[in-house]
Amino acid sequence: MGSLGQLCLERLRPFDVDLICVDCKPPAWRSEELKAQYEDQMILGDMRLSSTLKRAQVGRARSVLLLSSDSTINLEAALHVRILNTKAIIVVRSSSQQESLNDLLAARIPNLRVVDPLMLSASAIAQSLRPEQVPATFTLFNQRITLQQQDTPIDTSSKYLSRLLKLGICTDEDPNDQLVLSLNHLSKAYGRGKATRSARQIVRRLSVVILDCCRYLDYRIRNLQSWDLLFITALILFISGIPFFSNGHSIQSGFLITLSLLKGELVDPVNVLIDHTGQGITSLSPFALIFAVTYAILGTILTGAIVALILDQLLSRRLGLRVRRRLSTGSRSVILLDGGSLADLVSSQLTAAGIEVLRLSSHDDIPNLSTSQLQRWTRHTQFVGAGLLSSDLLKNLRLALEWQIVFASTRLAIITKDLDTGESLEELLGGINFISTLDLAADAFVATAFGEQVEEVRRINGRTVLLVKYRIDEHDTLVGSTISRVQEGFGVTALALRRSHERQAKIFPSLESRLIQDSELFVLADLRGLRRIERNQCDPPRWRLKYQVQCRSAQSFDTQQVLARHLGMAPGQFASSMDGFWHYTPTIDRDLAKQLQHELQRMAVRTELIETKG
Repeated sequence: MGSLGQLCLERLRPFDVDLICVDCKPPAWRSEELKAQYEDQMILGDMRLSSTLKRAQVGRARSVLLLSSDSTINLEAALHVRILNTKAIIVVRSSSQQESLNDLLAARIPNLRVVDPLMLSASAIAQSLRPEQVPATFTLFNQRITLQQQDTPIDTSSKYLSRLLKLGICTDEDPNDQLVLSLNHLSKAYGRGKATRSARQIVRRLSVVILDCCRYLDYRIRNLQSWDLLFITALILFISGIPFFSNGHSIQSGFLITLSLLKGELVDPVNVLIDHTGQGITSLSPFALIFAVTYAILGTILTGAIVALILDQLLSRRLGLRVRRRLSTGSRSVILLDGGSLADLVSSQLTAAGIEVLRLSSHDDIPNLSTSQLQRWTRHTQFVGAGLLSSDLLKNLRLALEWQIVFASTRLAIITKDLDTGESLEELLGGINFISTLDLAADAFVATAFGEQVEEVRRINGRTVLLVKYRIDEHDTLVGSTISRVQEGFGVTALALRRSHERQAKIFPSLESRLIQDSELFVLADLRGLRRIERNQCDPPRWRLKYQVQCRSAQSFDTQQVLARHLGMAPGQFASSMDGFWHYTPTIDRDLAKQLQHELQRMAVRTELIETKG
């Protein structure tokens, strides 16, 4: 019942479930309201003891959250909980240092979920440092989905490429000036027949390989390192030496002589030159001799330099030393201070987005990390952001304020453990993002406690948004629901749907798609949306479509098919409505009604969208 435990407690209160708290000593309550409500439900004792867990009625619990700051204690308690309760969902707070043990336990113990609060904040930190002016990006099934502001209504014909973000129930929704999710990259290949698709795939792969090689060569030319200089020097000497030393003789002899000289040898190559003349050493011109000696000296230097570089690399890896990598000229760069394994994950996400990362450590011999040093490291790059991931909040804040003066347009992110006034400080110190790891983790822990699998966490307009995977089983209340019903009934956004009999997932599944058993549904939601799904609080649909089909229309059959697909009914049920009179559909969701209206209008069917009352 520390800071994280009480944050989870605050978020669990609206779910209307029985909550029992366990701690080895009375906690320092965050508020008097929490103390008054849950002080009588506190069990004092060691949660690693079966007696304490039995007093807490763990045997009949649906979920158990183990939130001690000590990962070892949490994992030890998880084993005792599983013995007392074989069905409960166990959510364990653990660190990435015990990743191997976490994976082994999660694989052997059913319904055990291990969550690292720091790792959850990596995506939010990486997003805050990206230069794109978009609130968030998500990667799902190798597809990149971007969330951005939309000033114009979504084109209905592009329903498979974009979707409005729905968070919460909105009664008077305006499609203008809202956040829209857009699909950026499509990985499908289109063409006539397998041969065409295969040819296009081969061409695409070759073009990707060629482009990667060109980019790599351009990068190496603009950022020459010691290895590159040695290789270029050796190549120039080798190419220029072959024609000289093979003058009047075979090219093979010139090749061997040049290669021997560049290895640092002198006597054997000179003897070969003398043998070619058929006379003594006096027949060899002074210029040729001086040239051979020069090559031998340069070859000795090159050989020694190569050996030194190899030893340097081997010793650096052996001793754990890392040389600060130089940033590429003209690249977009981000600096990360400290962070450990968290910085590793943030760095990998930024690198995947084409942003180079310079890692710094407070333990390095860098006095005060001055702005002049920062300018020198990033002078040839586009410096777009800095993530201050040190555990010292005051040090992070001091550096951020200093760097903000010099780099006014740079994004700065500071990680905090628990800061209630984070949003107020962001408004006060414009340009600095405060990311609370415990706030993000609390939402993820609560969502995980109810059986959902949290894939990513983002902060959007001051709200924590979770990318959650639902596994639809046969007893799930969502079975048979359409995507539009899930979105508008519960106030969440469906991103992807994968059925058990389908090989690939569908990004932005069609609104009329129905959820069946053994499906996987990926949604964007906040805790309110997840709570509505948990409690099955679904708002009823409020829209009807009034339509009129011309009598004996040539498209009446297609019209019946469209109506049946959107309304989940048999086509024959609409045969009587093809009589030229006005008819009404059952109440449906607004987005589904607008999509149906658009398709009917393409068939010259007169339509009118009507909102029902109550």
